[in-house]
Amino acid sequence: MQNPFFKTMADIILSLSNSRVKELVKLRESAKRRRELGHFVIEGYPDLKCIYKRGREVVEIFFCWELIKKAGLEKEFSELEDLDFLLTELSKDAFSKASYRKGSDGFLSIAHTWPLLFENTIQENSQICIVLDEIEKPGNLGAIIRTAEAFGVNSILLSDSSVDFFNPNVVRSSRGLMAGINIGMGTKEEVYAFLEEKNFMLVGTSGASQNSYWEQEFNKKTAFIFGSEKDGLGNFWLDRLTCQIKIPMKGNADSLNLHASAACILAEYNRREFI
Repeated sequence: MQNPFFKTMADIILSLSNSRVKELVKLRESAKRRRELGHFVIEGYPDLKCIYKRGREVVEIFFCWELIKKAGLEKEFSELEDLDFLLTELSKDAFSKASYRKGSDGFLSIAHTWPLLFENTIQENSQICIVLDEIEKPGNLGAIIRTAEAFGVNSILLSDSSVDFFNPNVVRSSRGLMAGINIGMGTKEEVYAFLEEKNFMLVGTSGASQNSYWEQEFNKKTAFIFGSEKDGLGNFWLDRLTCQIKIPMKGNADSLNLHASAACILAEYNRREFI
């Protein structure tokens, strides 16, 4: 199949029915199309910069000069020109059709996807790993990646995930930081076998646990296992955990959002590291 993003366009694209604008929309909306082409969409200069600075390959940058000027990003555009990226201009209407953000800054880019392999996930100095089991919401995944990166975690394993990792909402919520985190994806059995081989302590979170995370000791190599947004941890992981911990709460809520839970656990782990 011919790749539609390896064509050069000398002139500004004005038409909303232009085949390349339609292809941008299809790539944005369709996980199948992203898999077919091995490409994904990045909107916004900060996310783009984060992704190419991490060494990921950017295929083409579509831009709207009117929006770039409005956002005050003329200097940033010149820097991209100096880096010899393939740049294609869209009219404001054409850009708006392809865009998925309100108040866009005028940058809409296409980058290559990359494989999510276990062997790239755990480095020799990895002390902490996050496992997200059956995660369903792209926004949650992106937010957890952003929080994990902020707390110095660079290893995340996706167990039986139903989320397309290159969904635009993952890119947006992670602010492009997904390009610098080591991500592996597989079945529950594959993730568990990999962690066992690497000698990780397996710590699960559960509101039913009597063991507060303030009191639990963690090994030097610890994997925190988080269940799905809907059902929490299932029996597969509950039967294999080293221990379960809970996040103490004073209010009436019986649980926290998945991203909030991960943030609490990582903040506590970091607190101990800095003591």
